Parts: sequence; structure tokens; C-alpha cells
Amino acid sequence: MNNDILLKILQLDSLVRFLDWGERVRIHLYREGIFNSTTPKILAAYEWVINESWEPPVMHYGEDRFQYFHDPELDMWVENENYLNYFPEYKEELNKLKF
Repeated sequence: MNNDILLKILQLDSLVRFLDWGERVRIHLYREGIFNSTTPKILAAYEWVINESWEPPVMHYGEDRFQYFHDPELDMWVENENYLNYFPEYKEELNKLKF
């Protein structure tokens, strides 16, 4: 598995919250070469990132400690929890990853 795509999965999870804590750790350990297997959910996200040619938005933490992504069309920072409201075309597929 490509480490860049695994990083994108972690970034996607920061926006959508579909991985559990153990899966996030597993991705980090896989990227470091400690694990050599993943989970079905990670594999599904990996395929989704590739199929959609998904690129993560610019993100940062605000002074309020919430994480935000930048919406370039509106030129504003939006709380990550609202990502799917701005990209409804991803909603159905990404919500499937949660379960």
C-alpha cells in the first residue's frame, strides 16, 4: 500500500470520522513498517481515495482547538465536521465507510 494514500485516509478520517482509534493506529504502524495488514474498512477507504482521485483540503487547528478545512471557493475556514455538507456528492459513499 502506498504511504501517501494511507496519509490521505487519515486526513479523510479527520473530516468524516469513519475509523476507530485502533484503525488509525494500524495505519500509522503500517506506514512505519510495523504492521503488514489492514482492515476491510481501511481497504475500502484506500480504494475510494484512488477511485475518486481525492485530494485533502488544506486543514489547520484554530485557536479554539477545533480543526478546520479551507474552502477555496468561499475563501473561508470551515469546521471539519461540516465537510460532507460542502461536498454532498461524497456523503453516501463515505457514510458507508462508517459501518
